[in-house]
Amino acid sequence: MGSTGSGSFGTYKVENGQTTDGEKTANGDMNGGTTEVECPSNIAVIHLEDVAASDYYNSLKSLPSAGSTVSLYDKIYKGRLVVKDDSTGKFLGNLPTQYNLLINCFKKGVNYTGNVIVSGSSPIPYIDVTLHA
Repeated sequence: MGSTGSGSFGTYKVENGQTTDGEKTANGDMNGGTTEVECPSNIAVIHLEDVAASDYYNSLKSLPSAGSTVSLYDKIYKGRLVVKDDSTGKFLGNLPTQYNLLINCFKKGVNYTGNVIVSGSSPIPYIDVTLHA
């Protein structure tokens, strides 16, 4: 037996029925209310997702080097939170969905910047970053 879900990918409830794709749920709530989200001051070693499909990799055919400055884009892009390279403004990859609650931190005025820790192309393109509020 498997589990059941919403039937779509990339849509995660955030707050008051709001989802990462900007739509409201049918009942407009999160099935249990909302709680205060604590915004972390540091998030260490985040392995970005979908790097091979990113704007940065596809347009430049390269990866940023360790130490490159990055920031968390403060809006939803194609249904996901993304990290961008500060020098080019291009998106590097998606933040794992476990960090979707950071959307609420943006609403509180918290922004995240950081650095590339490591990147490489084998076996597939990858980028790890650290972010700080």
